[in-house]
Amino acid sequence: MKLLKTPLTDAQQRILAVALTALPILLIYFILAAPYLRLLKEGRETIEDLQFQLERLQKTAAQQSQWQQQLQTLQQQNQRNRHYLEGNTPALASAELQKYLSNIIRQAGGELTSTQVIPPREEDKFTRIAVRIRMSGNTEVLREVLHAIETRQPLLMVETMNIRPVRKRRDPKTRKLVATERMNIDMEVFGYMATPKS
Repeated sequence: MKLLKTPLTDAQQRILAVALTALPILLIYFILAAPYLRLLKEGRETIEDLQFQLERLQKTAAQQSQWQQQLQTLQQQNQRNRHYLEGNTPALASAELQKYLSNIIRQAGGELTSTQVIPPREEDKFTRIAVRIRMSGNTEVLREVLHAIETRQPLLMVETMNIRPVRKRRDPKTRKLVATERMNIDMEVFGYMATPKS
């Protein structure tokens, strides 16, 4: 194959000279400068993101005492509220108290015979909610019920209690009266609900 050797015109020689001069400059730019500039741009973006996060964290840190105070207030309210019966009205609080007592008696192995709601009474900033209950069980059941009332929350108190032994029953074989450990227990239990602010 024969190479064509034709002389280049002055314009072509200038273009070729510019191209040969620009080619190494472009190669250096794309091999070294472009990646370096891209890294600088990514670095600036990372710095801006970190500065934004830092500002946000500084604002949050500046509010730390305010958030701690709110947390402490909420914890105190929660602690206080656990002492009281839940419910927006005395009727709802009475229903909660009845349900609570029913569960305690059932878990202790006793039998709830009846419940009677006593009208609520305002005492200072609280409403006294009371229920009269009648239950049956032995001394162990009574002990467990009283222990649960005294140690659990909400805070409850027994105002009055009347204990009567269940009548002796006749043994069908011997026809003699047999004593039983069961007894009937009447008690009035009360707790408080916070009176809603008007």
